[in-house]
Order: sequence, then structure tokens, then C-alpha cells
Amino acid sequence: MSGNKINTSLYEEEWQLILDSLSNTIFNEEIKDEVRKNARNLFLKLQKEIPLSSS
Repeated sequence: MSGNKINTSLYEEEWQLILDSLSNTIFNEEIKDEVRKNARNLFLKLQKEIPLSSS
């Protein structure tokens, strides 16, 4: 999978759903710290690379 680009052809609403889901995962106290850390890192990366217009 290394070197593969993500498909950014999702609709803005779909990207927002992904970011919201990651955000919920970050604050979920029932998951392992490593999972929460990975979700946070992915959230920050996607948020930076896929700027969405403010709703």
C-alpha cells in the first residue's frame, strides 16, 4: 500500500462524516491509547490535506 494515493473523489459530506467519525474515536475512552493516537494522527492529516468549506 505504500506510495498509494487516497481517492479524494468523495463528496464533501462524506469527508465530513469520516472526520466526524475519527473525532468521535479520538475521544472514546473505551479504546486503546494506540488506536486513539492513530485516529488522531489520521484526523489531523486528513483535515490538513482535505480542507472542507465551513458549514
